[in-house]
Amino acid sequence: RPRPSAGWSALRLEASGESDAALALWEELGAEGDRKAMVAAGVIYHQGLGRPVDYDKALDWYLKSMDGDALNNMGVMFRDGTGVPQNAKIAYLMFLTVHMTGMGSEATIMRANRNLRASIAALPREEIDEALCYTVDYFMAYIESRGRLADVPQDLQVSPARRRIRELGWWREGELAPYDCPAGT
Repeated sequence: RPRPSAGWSALRLEASGESDAALALWEELGAEGDRKAMVAAGVIYHQGLGRPVDYDKALDWYLKSMDGDALNNMGVMFRDGTGVPQNAKIAYLMFLTVHMTGMGSEATIMRANRNLRASIAALPREEIDEALCYTVDYFMAYIESRGRLADVPQDLQVSPARRRIRELGWWREGELAPYDCPAGT
């Protein structure tokens, strides 16, 4: 169970420049299951606050949390290719997931929405369509593999048990134009 006073202590340590002690407390809270602490530890490693940047450790903490902030931050990593192979389609799906599910605080959703709008503007329509054809299982496996899956494995392709992201009921009828998904998605 999260310990609110410990979170405040970690924030005070950060503010006073005691980054090692703050990180140790965030990691302790994260190990106890506090998702906000997991993200806070991830941000310290991601941004190199008081230490060298360590994208692997940032991803470790973000993957443990998997909340809206973690998805948004991992989306930035995949968008920019920092610590993972650059993949604008996967980044788009991360921002979309936070936006469409309302995952996280209002501030988190607003950040994800800004990132989503920028992704939509940057990606060709065909790539957005292909991303929406991925299954949730593939999307999650790709993230958990840290971008090491080259193609969509057969066991993660669409099947009666695995729906495409575009089939999750996030859109009202007519909001998505009909299109055929590429083979192998």
